Amino acid sequence: MQDALSTLLKPSVLAAGQKVALLRAAVEACPVNISISDLRRPDHPLIYVNPAFSKTTGYTAEQAVGRNCRFLQGPDTDPAVVRTLREAIAERRPVSVELVNYRCDGTRFLNLVELAPVRDLAAGVDAYIGIQHDVTAARQAESTRREREKLEALGRLAGGLSHELNNLLQPIVSYADLLGSRLRSSDTETAEQLAAILECAQAAGNIARSVLNFSRRAAADAAAAPARERIGDAIRFARRLLPTTITLTIEEADDPDAHCAVDGTELIQVVGNLFKNAADAMGGNGEIRVRAVRCGNELVLTIADDGPGMAPEIAARAFEPFFTTKPAGRGTGLGLSAVWGLVQGWGGRISLQTSPGNGARFVIELPLVAAPALDCKEETRGTDDGFDPAY
Repeated sequence: MQDALSTLLKPSVLAAGQKVALLRAAVEACPVNISISDLRRPDHPLIYVNPAFSKTTGYTAEQAVGRNCRFLQGPDTDPAVVRTLREAIAERRPVSVELVNYRCDGTRFLNLVELAPVRDLAAGVDAYIGIQHDVTAARQAESTRREREKLEALGRLAGGLSHELNNLLQPIVSYADLLGSRLRSSDTETAEQLAAILECAQAAGNIARSVLNFSRRAAADAAAAPARERIGDAIRFARRLLPTTITLTIEEADDPDAHCAVDGTELIQVVGNLFKNAADAMGGNGEIRVRAVRCGNELVLTIADDGPGMAPEIAARAFEPFFTTKPAGRGTGLGLSAVWGLVQGWGGRISLQTSPGNGARFVIELPLVAAPALDCKEETRGTDDGFDPAY
């Protein structure tokens, strides 16, 4: 192809003016974004953009020409990548980077930028040509593929974990039952301890099955139940995971009639994971605050801590399977990804609000459902006023 182009551009084939017209038409028709900036002028303004550039960015040639290309940058543009570009331009060398840019309407896209110097001092040319590709869709597809591979690996791990854990739990449950049958009726303290062992072992088995269901994308078949009741049970169990040096502050739900279809065991896993993460982040000392309120047709459950918070680049990956900032051997990176999957399975949403020095705040939004109809023969029971203070 290069030989064919060289032949076409020979003086005997095309005159100088025709060659210029051909090159201009080719650049104008090119589906790839092309821009040229003039390094001889202050602030290196753009002196040309092709139609593909305008189509991608939303800026017309009239709006773009005469401005430094930094007008495409915005809040999420990485300053380190921008410095890499500036250093390459200052040294007159080629460079290739990916950075977040913004279209004229404010929407962001991931831009693969390739710059190369164009210098002909005899002709008075000192410029940079930029070739730009919108790689947003490609990177999203790549990210989806990686997540699918991680979830497949998680499924294999969860299957083996569930099998091995249930094998270990079986003798715990059996021996606890056996010891309970041998107790004297007056030994209530030991009976309560054995009951707690059984409850924890059974809940652990349920959690193992929940992880397996999550990895298989199986939705739990949960009946509608009072949200306050489900949350109270989850807090009562999950607080056992906290050291005594952690203060747990619970705010009442403001709607005792709110119902949600959330599996109780799964909710224990979600709350337990968030409690444990908060305790670890605070180094075992601090306060965890829990709040549940109705907002329209949703129940908003908030779990916040006063730990060190997270940097934006860490928070962005918090729910990613196998991602962890803990030292080797202290974290698997599965806790928050399992939480995310379970909440999604309920038809809800979970988000993280955090910044360095300001703790972390997890917000879970759950759809509310109609309360189940009561059997007219069934005795109507009263509803308590809030989470049990003993929690």
